[in-house]
Amino acid sequence: MSQFTRILSLDGGGLRAIMSAEVLKYVEQKLQDFTGNSDARIADYFDLIAGTSAGGILTALYLCPDAENPLRPRCSAQEVYDFFRYQSSQIFYPFFNDSLQTVGGLFNEKYSYQKFNQVMGDFFKDLKLSELLKPCLITSYEIERREAHFFTQHDAKLNPKDDYLIRDVLRATSAAPTFFEVAQIHALNQEVYTCIDGGVFANNPALCAYAEARHKFNQDSNLDNRYETGPTAKEMVILSLGTGEVKKKYPYAEAKDWGKLKWLDPLFDIIMTGVAETVDYQMKQIFDTTGKPERYLRINTVLTDRKTLPMDDPSEANLKAISQLGQQLTEQYRQPLDQWIQLLLV
Repeated sequence: MSQFTRILSLDGGGLRAIMSAEVLKYVEQKLQDFTGNSDARIADYFDLIAGTSAGGILTALYLCPDAENPLRPRCSAQEVYDFFRYQSSQIFYPFFNDSLQTVGGLFNEKYSYQKFNQVMGDFFKDLKLSELLKPCLITSYEIERREAHFFTQHDAKLNPKDDYLIRDVLRATSAAPTFFEVAQIHALNQEVYTCIDGGVFANNPALCAYAEARHKFNQDSNLDNRYETGPTAKEMVILSLGTGEVKKKYPYAEAKDWGKLKWLDPLFDIIMTGVAETVDYQMKQIFDTTGKPERYLRINTVLTDRKTLPMDDPSEANLKAISQLGQQLTEQYRQPLDQWIQLLLV
């Protein structure tokens, strides 16, 4: 058993989550190199994985059990990358069924949730949240109850009211306003929840993951038993993967006269970026107090006006550019990442 509670946090960001998948291909390869075990997988070396939206999809992919060997992960990091790049990208095709969609997307969502359901359903079928291999936290926001809603594998194992089909969890965490229709899903006890994308409040779920581990898990029990308090930051290592912060400038001369419609896209952009930046600041302050700031590692980059890499553009050129940026980030952070990976092994 590791001396640390090992946490992986995966931001939302649509197809830009390919960047995170690129980094984790490297992490898995280094784990195999360091251990001499070619079967080592991401799920083997993290005690809790947290994800929002596209990061939630990645979470489920890394923790999905193999049907023939349910105690082992179904996918390698390369296979997760392949699914996300070549299968998930299929969900981002324009919704042509509604004639009103042509009016700038003002009267309907941009993409059909039915394609999303098909892609996720074909892969996960009737897999339940409780059947994932490790504890996880996937974010969403419940708009009828008006509260944050967290899908957690460790709670789902204890009670049907907290258990769901994984395909429904992913539908809920990915129901980004204006992109997909609001998700209405059922827990296994048939209670109904109406959810939108967790990115509206936790596009970077690292602080949610820290709080979940701190409050509910006890390190000595390998996260299986429940206590009032769990490990402190001194006993954690956290890898937080971003999907690029879009730093598009909004000049005063333009923004001062914007109304509701003009503010829609900029506001969503600002919320996602601002929340992620704030969480990163908070996590750095928490780990600075431990005297071991290197145990928290955030890997992210800034996207300029000229190279925003749209999160919903499935063209080969955009997918290739996102993948290349992920490779560049991996190389840029190679030294601190190699040092951080060693912490997973102690």
